[in-house]
Amino acid sequence: MELLREACVRDPLRLLPGGFWEAVGVWLERPQVANKRLCGARLDASRRAAKPGLGGEGKLLEGPPWEALRASCCREALGLDGSPDEEEGLEVVLRTLVPKGSTPAPAQEMVVKDIVKGVVTFLPLEQTHEGKYKIKNCNIYQIQLTHKQDNEWSISVLSSPQNYISDGILYPKRTWLKNELLSKLAKWSTETIKNEFKSTLSLISVEKYSKIYQDLKEKYKEIVKVWPEVTNPEKFVFEDVAIAAYLLIIWEDERAERGLSKKQSFVDLGCGNGLLVHILSNEGHPGKGIDVQRRRIWDMYGPHTHLEENIVSPNNLYPDVDWLIGNHSDELTPWIPVIAARSSYSCRYFLLPCCFFDFHGKYNRRQSLPNWDV
Repeated sequence: MELLREACVRDPLRLLPGGFWEAVGVWLERPQVANKRLCGARLDASRRAAKPGLGGEGKLLEGPPWEALRASCCREALGLDGSPDEEEGLEVVLRTLVPKGSTPAPAQEMVVKDIVKGVVTFLPLEQTHEGKYKIKNCNIYQIQLTHKQDNEWSISVLSSPQNYISDGILYPKRTWLKNELLSKLAKWSTETIKNEFKSTLSLISVEKYSKIYQDLKEKYKEIVKVWPEVTNPEKFVFEDVAIAAYLLIIWEDERAERGLSKKQSFVDLGCGNGLLVHILSNEGHPGKGIDVQRRRIWDMYGPHTHLEENIVSPNNLYPDVDWLIGNHSDELTPWIPVIAARSSYSCRYFLLPCCFFDFHGKYNRRQSLPNWDV
């Protein structure tokens, strides 16, 4: 492996090495945070090495697809020398990287974490015609954490000097690894605030989301050219396309789970420009949007998109509606769960808030940083 770059990190708060593994976890589970050309990643399986007879699973390399680690290129990258306990302390994760768009196709990757040495190795994976897994002898890269002295550490990025053929999407370029990814990992490793919220895309299939999003984006891209509002068309159009894609998958999964054939009905409370209502209606979901102020773009959607200019009150109930939607619904946001509960026992709701509101108005924080210990 060839050293691409090393970043020196000071750790006065003593967050390392735990902070390093949390940063690796972000890149492992949510790579789209750093690489905007990815839609996300799906974690397929994981396995940790254990000594036989101590309650573990036995040797790590036993059985497919883990046996792919026996490849010479892999053992060389991991520094395995054939000693009896060389696998102990290793943790292996199989993941599928999903790009934005239909090309290239999703790619599988084997990620090997050596907790003892502070090293994580990324190995491209492919399946043979016989259904067996094989490590590609190319595009292998590695991230290392090294303790220098006192509170000084270094984080390094290494890669295989030969056979590194990058597409810039699934297989990052070496220049991107050393200039972009390394700086992000160094920053994340020493951040004191950790995101404890579950990734929303973990609730749905990333591959399905990527496909539906791209299909809808292509279908509604012309709206950007004729957008009559003063707001940024690309931001609002593609944001609503993303929300629609997410809801369509959630609703499809719900129908499958409940054995339903009829598509869910909805009401978008505080619908604004009404584009989300327009998209969901075009995809066969009966519903309407309500907003206190009519928008110019409403006239462009046609008679099949039902939009209503009216006051939305917590006293309004919707007993025959399956879902209530609050998309950047401001002061309505805390009331929508209440309205759903009062409407019917089966009424569900989807909220995507932007600003913090409580039942009395806009919520103002008393301190700039949250206290995670409370």
